[in-house]
Amino acid sequence: MVETKVPMEMVQLLVEQGMTEVPQKWVQPESVRLQPTVKLQVPSIDLSTLEGDDKGEVKATIAKAFEEWGFLQVTNHGVPLELMDDVMRVMHEFFALSPEEKEVNAIKPGDINGYGRLFEKTGTVANWLDRCIISSYGEELMRAGPWIPPKPERTREVVTTYGRAVVKLCIRILEVLSESLGLEPHVIGERLNVHKMGLRTSFNYYPKCPQPELVFGVMPHSDSSIFTVLQQDMTPGLEVLKDGAWVPISPTKDALVINIGDQMQIVSNGTYKSVLHRAMANNTVGRYSVPNFFLPTKATVIEPLKELTSETNPPVYRSMTFEEYTKGFFDKPLSSVRHIDQYKIIK
Repeated sequence: MVETKVPMEMVQLLVEQGMTEVPQKWVQPESVRLQPTVKLQVPSIDLSTLEGDDKGEVKATIAKAFEEWGFLQVTNHGVPLELMDDVMRVMHEFFALSPEEKEVNAIKPGDINGYGRLFEKTGTVANWLDRCIISSYGEELMRAGPWIPPKPERTREVVTTYGRAVVKLCIRILEVLSESLGLEPHVIGERLNVHKMGLRTSFNYYPKCPQPELVFGVMPHSDSSIFTVLQQDMTPGLEVLKDGAWVPISPTKDALVINIGDQMQIVSNGTYKSVLHRAMANNTVGRYSVPNFFLPTKATVIEPLKELTSETNPPVYRSMTFEEYTKGFFDKPLSSVRHIDQYKIIK
């Protein structure tokens, strides 16, 4: 079960109270912090080209990005720009509430939704991050915990409308990836019960930090999702690991970043890569982002597609339910020791 102390020591409040030195709780080991960065360009694509004469080439470009990088930045993605602006406004309004108004929403022990931080246990290093996690789409997620903060009052309408738009994009990408594996567009979605999938949306706030070189906004990790769709503001901070070095993903106005999650790596038998990524802090302005985690139901069986395996290309991962996969995932601190590796058959 998720261990969460209520109320937590929130970064935003410490900064607003005038903190000038980072408390030891947030200081990362030097060996973890001092890793090389390189200036490369993460693949970017205009999704409107999927409707053009060269759509086969476009699909191949998307697949190659997810095979080589695990990340892709997309424009003209179909999520209305006014809706993206609105969800950002609601998030800003939430973090502008008083500490007492935000703490009403604190994550309860054993839960994931709510205001606080995950992946923290006694003795672990904390992320320089305050977040509010919401179930935004999907019958199972909404039935189990349709938690949406009561303030701002329009949050429910904005987030649920936003969730539907993001899921529509997710299904579109799922079809492209299925075709790129030589399958019919519906195959991966059918195996993953796509019409029962859910979306978990997080409001992430990384306050400005007096010593950003000592912390991580979010330490290196891979996601447990099918894939994750990230909306970020124009403040840099997101980095992805590529060939042993960290590559910053410069924000592009009106773009979304999509990254492969562990479940898609398993289903594709390792073709599509769920890679390590992290968020950095800065000492000038706060950074806001909205990651959306596209998730199967608990009972969905996650395993390499049989069409992709053979005697010469055996399954890399064993079969499991998504519920089995997530057990223990949120109890451990994020780290480069990836949860997915314990399910490998071939090591």
